[in-house]
Amino acid sequence: MFKQPTPKPAAKGSKGLRGPLEALFSVPALGICFLMIGLLLSAMAVVVSKHLDRSLHIRLQQLQKTRDDLHVEWSRLLIEQGTLGSDPRVEQIAREQLKMIVPATNQIQVMRP
Repeated sequence: MFKQPTPKPAAKGSKGLRGPLEALFSVPALGICFLMIGLLLSAMAVVVSKHLDRSLHIRLQQLQKTRDDLHVEWSRLLIEQGTLGSDPRVEQIAREQLKMIVPATNQIQVMRP
């Protein structure tokens, strides 16, 4: 009923069936290879980018902690400076360590130019 087409014999100059290397280097196969290489490179770029992002985030957190610690120390030093520089404290040190006293009114002399 139906006839199967018979294969035609290969011409003298043709290679016949394509070999596996020839199929590998065909245009569609090369396109797929380039797409796979591009996919792998973009995946590696994502991994490197994520690693850099995490490293920078950790460094940012360390710097923020250092900033907060320095702010606490600065506040403590301001309070200490206010305490040490207060008038009653200076007067106490002058009396105890330097043996200074407040002069009586008859000991005060006013000089005029």
